[in-house]
Amino acid sequence: MLGLIADYNDQEAWLYGQLTKNFHAKEFNCPCCEMSIMNPRFISELQKLRKNCGFPFLINSGYRCETYNTKISKNTVGQHVEGKAADIKMLDRNQRFILLRNIFNMGYFKDVAISATFIHIGTGNRLYGVGVYRK
Repeated sequence: MLGLIADYNDQEAWLYGQLTKNFHAKEFNCPCCEMSIMNPRFISELQKLRKNCGFPFLINSGYRCETYNTKISKNTVGQHVEGKAADIKMLDRNQRFILLRNIFNMGYFKDVAISATFIHIGTGNRLYGVGVYRK
C-alpha cells in the first residue's frame, strides 16, 4: 500500500512506530488502553489526503477499544473500533474547505461528519453520507 512505512505484519512497528511519512501510531492511540490498531488501507488513504491537502492536521481520535467506545459513543459498531475512522482537528475555515474538497474528490471516505472543532472521516459501515454534530 503506497505511503506506508511500517510493515503491517510487524506488530511492534505497526502499533508503536511511524506508519507513514506524516503519521505515527501514537497519534491514533485509544485514550483508554493506548492501543492503536488502525486499518492499513485507511492509513494509506489518510496519508494521500494529507498530501493532497498540502498542510498538516492533527488527529483528535483514531482507534478506540470497545470499552472506551461504549463510554463515549452511541454507535457500538463504530468505525473507530475497526480502525477505519479518525477525527481530524479543524478550526480554520479555509483549511476545512480544502480538507472537505479533497475528502469528497478522493471517494474513499464514505462517512463524513462535521463539528465546530473537528471533521470525522470513516469508510462507512452502515450509512454513507455527510452529517453534522449538534450539541
